[in-house]
Amino acid sequence: MTEFGVALAMIGLFVWLLLKENSRRGVKTVRAYLFMNALEEGKSVAEANEAARIDPKNIPNSHIRATMLYLQEHHRGRQGPLMKKAEAAGLQW
Repeated sequence: MTEFGVALAMIGLFVWLLLKENSRRGVKTVRAYLFMNALEEGKSVAEANEAARIDPKNIPNSHIRATMLYLQEHHRGRQGPLMKKAEAAGLQW
């Protein structure tokens, strides 16, 4: 029974870490989208960085939907290229 409990705890920990990483990556993707969107609107890098500062616990669903649409239209749904592009343009994490 002890081995089963340890295995179950390890699986639970792995799932928790996976979900935490997915959430962190999702917030970074939304921030990258907001940054790139602000740059496309003609804002400076400093203004775009300010626009990308959001509370991770209160991201509006509209931002999430807009980010997903942007990813589909510009990056074949992939998050990595958007984050790299935003970072190269001056996004400060």
